[in-house]
Amino acid sequence: MKTVLSRHRFELLALLVAALFCGLHAWVEATPAIGLVSEGAPPVPLLVRGVHVLEGRITDLQFQVRGPRAPHPDVTVVAVDERSVQRHGRWPWPREKLALAVDHLREAGATAIGLDMVFADEDPGAASQARAEAARTLDRVLQESPEAFTVAPALATWRKQLAASATDTGDAALAAALARTPQAVQGVIVYPSGDQALFAAQEQERAPLLAPHLLRRFFSPLTPAAGIAHDFAGVPGWRNHSAQTPLPELARASARLGFFSAVPDADGTLRRLPPLAKLEGAGGFLPSLDVQVAAAYVGAEAVEPMLDVDTGRLVGLRLRRPHYAHRYVPLPESEPFLLVNYPGDASVFPTLSLGDVVDGRFDAAAVRGKAVLVGLTLTGNFDQRVTPFRELEPGVFVHAAVLSNILRQDFLTRPATAWRLEAAFMLAAAWVLARLLPRVRTAWMLVAALVLVATYLQVDQTLFGIGLQVATVVPVASLMTTAVGLLFLSYLSVDHEKARLRHAFQHYLDASVMEQVLAHPERLKLGGERKELTVLFSDIRGFTTLSERLSPERLVALVNEYLTPMTDVVFQHGGTLDKYIGDAIMCFWGAPVDQPDHALRSCRAALAFLDTLHALNARWREAGQPEVDIGVGIHTGFMNVGHMGTHDRFNYTVMGDAVNLASRLEGLNKEYGTRVLISEHTHALVKDHVTARRLGAVRVKGKREPVGLYELRALGAPSPVDVEVLATFEDAVTCFSARDWDGASERFQAVLARWPEDPVSRRYLDAVASYRLQPPPGDWDGVFTATTK
Repeated sequence: MKTVLSRHRFELLALLVAALFCGLHAWVEATPAIGLVSEGAPPVPLLVRGVHVLEGRITDLQFQVRGPRAPHPDVTVVAVDERSVQRHGRWPWPREKLALAVDHLREAGATAIGLDMVFADEDPGAASQARAEAARTLDRVLQESPEAFTVAPALATWRKQLAASATDTGDAALAAALARTPQAVQGVIVYPSGDQALFAAQEQERAPLLAPHLLRRFFSPLTPAAGIAHDFAGVPGWRNHSAQTPLPELARASARLGFFSAVPDADGTLRRLPPLAKLEGAGGFLPSLDVQVAAAYVGAEAVEPMLDVDTGRLVGLRLRRPHYAHRYVPLPESEPFLLVNYPGDASVFPTLSLGDVVDGRFDAAAVRGKAVLVGLTLTGNFDQRVTPFRELEPGVFVHAAVLSNILRQDFLTRPATAWRLEAAFMLAAAWVLARLLPRVRTAWMLVAALVLVATYLQVDQTLFGIGLQVATVVPVASLMTTAVGLLFLSYLSVDHEKARLRHAFQHYLDASVMEQVLAHPERLKLGGERKELTVLFSDIRGFTTLSERLSPERLVALVNEYLTPMTDVVFQHGGTLDKYIGDAIMCFWGAPVDQPDHALRSCRAALAFLDTLHALNARWREAGQPEVDIGVGIHTGFMNVGHMGTHDRFNYTVMGDAVNLASRLEGLNKEYGTRVLISEHTHALVKDHVTARRLGAVRVKGKREPVGLYELRALGAPSPVDVEVLATFEDAVTCFSARDWDGASERFQAVLARWPEDPVSRRYLDAVASYRLQPPPGDWDGVFTATTK
């Protein structure tokens, strides 16, 4: 059994992770994103809510990727905008003006008119208010001057006529306009049981007005002609108590009422709207404004809720038309909310100004045969909605999007079997990853997982474009978690193998080499390879004298205190520490990892050595300890690198003449009084990145060919002053090599005038003075020959 589990550990882990995510997926699917009540719902678990929020954000992104597209051509918005209030005054207007607007839209040939507003309070109208005020003013005049009756008896008659006309209201004018416009739909507001007390006074009075608009019969998709006897209370829906209707005379004037209330998702974005509201207090379902306007537009006789008898759930709405094909509004299985398939933002909908409609100054062709929605877009006076396309969108355009969906039959739906197919995909993908990932390298593991995720996302976006919504968060999370889990298990397996190798070789391999062996076992061999590298030697100046002044314990402590930060510098610049040689450090760049800038890395490390030493000396000086100085030599060339030694014990190191030359350069610092010397080969690779000066050529001990020598002074280009001094110094070296003692002396003196403490110039001046007294032999080539290592 243990062998079987070990052999199939990758498959078992992948399937276990996928199964857990399938369980989460089923849980999320069974939990509505909004819920079935408007308030008082039990709290949604945080994990499920987080998935819903992420899914919603991804839906927003999918809309952005898809981009805007044309809505149904017969959907038009008439907006209460800035232009309207500039012409007719601040909102709300007297309802006589709205009556004019309704009449003008009807006369222009609008097929359906939806009012995204509710007229729940009385409005006497501006003209009526003016007549009432005139009547009150006349009353005051007559009371103050009773003789006015004898002067003008007609005043009493006019007073009665004025008082009678003052009772004419704007509501009456609007009611008359609505009665003349059967295709008009008024908006209402539904409210939950928690707000019942706010509307209790008018609820009983207006209940008979709401009753004719409620849906209490259900129909089956299989037998659409016959109604279904089903308990209203047992049908799930968006639960509310009742609705705030328009004034009685207005409600009686309209053939259709529809609610425009909406519930955003948990993150505040409006992605779905309920086509029906379940009014438990009124005892029926009320269609939304969008559905009612669509029904008026297509000439539907009735709006019929479609019920699945087996599940007892609403599956959609049917707009029944007597002589034409019916229109349907589908509902998802999990909740009675319609996903809004936004065509775009407000700019995609043809929009007229309500002020122009009131004045009759609009093109009748813009509304003829159209479904018109009238709503507010006025800044600060509309219901601000967050949509996938805009953070602040007038709510009327959300209703326009839903209306367009219904008329085009262009819905964003999620099939009832989608979650099962997604679960099957998660399990299948986990199996594929388990079979593939352990058999390829880590990089290819990640590529395979990302390709699988990218393929799923591409299919997801393609289906979204044709109106099918599939889950994204859980399937993608399942894929990524499975891939990470398999990678982790793979690393555990590799670590187990490394532990076995470590146990086998730990007694005869150096610890630093062991890590490289574990990473690249194929390099565990004698010899190695020949490649161009840069090697650095660093040594403490006067270490012998220093060791005589300090006790052995203090000497060891000082060396350790020195080597620790210097080693850190090597590692910080990507170097390989070869070995410590007493107080000296040997390190190199370019292996085992290829580093095209190995020469520049070594120069940076050398200068960092000096900065680190400066900090150490300050600390030692403060503690009363002796200060030290160092010399650094750097050379770039071809050398052998690899594991070298015996079959039982070997180190990863470098060997060759190039290594020896770097060691010689480090020793030459004592001759020149410098701190960092680099060869001409290293300088050729770093000259555009550092400040260095040519010191001439040197013939090191054991070599006949001279090597160009440079002092490394700083990183970056030299200052204008330094450029001049460096040029003078190099001219001086040239004169020295040409035996022009006067020219050399003059130029070295000029350098000292700028750099008074320059030891190299002083060394050359001493050499000039010596050669003046005793000239060099005739075959002297101007090259300094080192006699020590």
